[in-house]
Amino acid sequence: MKKLISGIAILFFFFSSYVNAQQLALYSQYMLNDFFINPAIAGSKEYSPVLLSIHKQWIGIKDSPSTQTLSGHTMLSNNNVGIGAIIYNDDFGPESHIGINAVYSYHFHIDRLNKVSLGLSAMAMQYKLDQRFLTLTIYDDPAITYMIEKTIVPDATFGAYAYGKKYYGGITASHLFQSKLKINRNLEENTMVRHYFIMGGYKFNFKDAPQIEIEPSALIKMTEITPPQFDINVKMYYDKDYWFGISIRPGDSFVTTIGFKHNQYYFGYAYDFTFSDLSAYTFGSQEIVFGMNIGENVRRSRSFF
Repeated sequence: MKKLISGIAILFFFFSSYVNAQQLALYSQYMLNDFFINPAIAGSKEYSPVLLSIHKQWIGIKDSPSTQTLSGHTMLSNNNVGIGAIIYNDDFGPESHIGINAVYSYHFHIDRLNKVSLGLSAMAMQYKLDQRFLTLTIYDDPAITYMIEKTIVPDATFGAYAYGKKYYGGITASHLFQSKLKINRNLEENTMVRHYFIMGGYKFNFKDAPQIEIEPSALIKMTEITPPQFDINVKMYYDKDYWFGISIRPGDSFVTTIGFKHNQYYFGYAYDFTFSDLSAYTFGSQEIVFGMNIGENVRRSRSFF
């Protein structure tokens, strides 16, 4: 199993400019905090959400990807400027990323209920490759030093977001600079690939069952060198404080999510059932989310949206 994960990591490392490598952390419950994806969302809530996410991918495969993320954002007193930050750690076999994002957004008021915002995130990431981890069949490869290689990578993300009482939609471009990973003098080029995200959703209410709400949503992920990938999601809320959702990633996995909210605090759990070629080696993936909505008026609105 170690050889399997080493082989995947080597492929991601040496061909990241040509394949859809996991250069960005993967989340199953991004609907709970889409701020992970789009910086323009900073300040779009009537409170200040703080969230901790723990994601373990490909359970059953040793040293498979593991991601821990802490984020928070808020609107400043002028009701136009949002700020936020994201701190994350992402490990995958010999690879690891530790980074911080500082986020700024500006919100335009179309009318009392509808707004459009633009956001920019500045990122500093430490990329580390522990080549002592690698298990190779060719031992004289000049690209392998069997040392710990480290580098600091700057980059940026831009996002646009439109939102109202029942809907939201946005577009994001990340790795704008396509920064080079200068970690091995034997490699001429190893760059971050620019990623694009398009997301949107709508929440339906029912007069005959006011305690029930249903929210379909979708996320499209793509790069400049790979075809689009789709996430199709449906989430059902009961009494605003309990939810159940399903998502499908065609050709990859089926995701189920559950969660509940109590006052300003909420909890979410997701399990990914893998049906790609990796299903022979893994039981799936899991994610746990803990959140707190600082300053939320619980009496006026119990929903975390």
